[in-house]
Amino acid sequence: MRAEKVREEFPVLRKWIYLNTASQGLIPKRTFKKLLEPISVQEKGELLDIHLEEKIPMDARRQVAKLIGAHPDEIALMTSTTPGLKVALLMINLTEKDEILSFDLEFPGVSSVIESYARFKGCKVKVVKHRNGFYLPEDLEKKISERTKVIVSSSVQWVNGLKMDLKFLREIADKCGAYLILDSIQHVGSIYFNVNDVKPDFVAVGGEKWLLSPWIGVGFLYVSRSILNELDFPCYGLINRDRPPEGWEKYWPKIDKEPWKLSSPCSKASKLEWGGTPPIAPISAFAESVRLLNEIGIEKIHCHNLKLKEKLVEELVEYGATIVSYTEDKDSWSSITTFRFHRDFEKDLIIARKLREKGIVVSVRGCSNIGGIRVSPHFYNTEEDIEKLVEGLRKLRP
Repeated sequence: MRAEKVREEFPVLRKWIYLNTASQGLIPKRTFKKLLEPISVQEKGELLDIHLEEKIPMDARRQVAKLIGAHPDEIALMTSTTPGLKVALLMINLTEKDEILSFDLEFPGVSSVIESYARFKGCKVKVVKHRNGFYLPEDLEKKISERTKVIVSSSVQWVNGLKMDLKFLREIADKCGAYLILDSIQHVGSIYFNVNDVKPDFVAVGGEKWLLSPWIGVGFLYVSRSILNELDFPCYGLINRDRPPEGWEKYWPKIDKEPWKLSSPCSKASKLEWGGTPPIAPISAFAESVRLLNEIGIEKIHCHNLKLKEKLVEELVEYGATIVSYTEDKDSWSSITTFRFHRDFEKDLIIARKLREKGIVVSVRGCSNIGGIRVSPHFYNTEEDIEKLVEGLRKLRP
């Protein structure tokens, strides 16, 4: 990757050293342009192209599928991670006898969906507790039983950047006959992720972080083809169903159509989408951001991001910082690094605020008694950005 070429897409980097993609990604210039493109024709006095209602969502599904090694038929577009998690759970009809397994470092948005769903269904939630930010296999095995029907986990934990052992999660799920649902918003787009390696049943991802689409309101839900038509969904919109044999353009003028005689839900994951007219302009923008990631290549992005992490960790350890949940096992690394200087959490919070005043953007995150200053560079960052961060830390904490 040529850093100067990449950084031209992100004008904000002229002013800020932005190391906070785990909170919110940056929007490429080409994505801004694409956001307006589908609807800007009316400004020129032309009518909107109704065929784009099918073409643009299909393009977005293809770009996502390419990024994660899936088939486009396995991709449903969503507004963010949370709706994807809701859809996944609603497809799995649990009873009062069933149990859901999850983890104590999960993002509160994940736990909120699980808690409310379990309360509605009357089923039980079991939570695995971390040990210094890590999850031991024996702790998971103690929690599962023949009643465990769903395992919900972030593939990369948001607080400490721990990449979960996804193959082990798949083994555990298979052992008790459970579905595996992953929240991969802190994973997909930042480091390598391929559904053929992991074999999850569902993967929910919002576009606002590593997929470079904040405030655009588009993400996706992956549903494995092996279960796509095994499970049902409570309700479908008209566009979630198979196209009329004659096509939509000829369907609408038909005077003898009966609104209660409907085609079957389609066999693709798109049957889980909006079901009415999709938000074409945001979907077009989202697809353009994912296209940029595909053009660069997720393998190159993975290597670049972990190289930045390695440099950051080396600098921080030399400087005397404590890396939260540090491991030398790079298979467990993500683009997120969390560290601390003080036992007093407020002191680290003050450091992060002062860094921002100097134009260096990081965040502070905590959960289940671990946390600290969180740094999350993406492919648009450079080693010089890391050096400037460490220089800023030295000035604030001599």
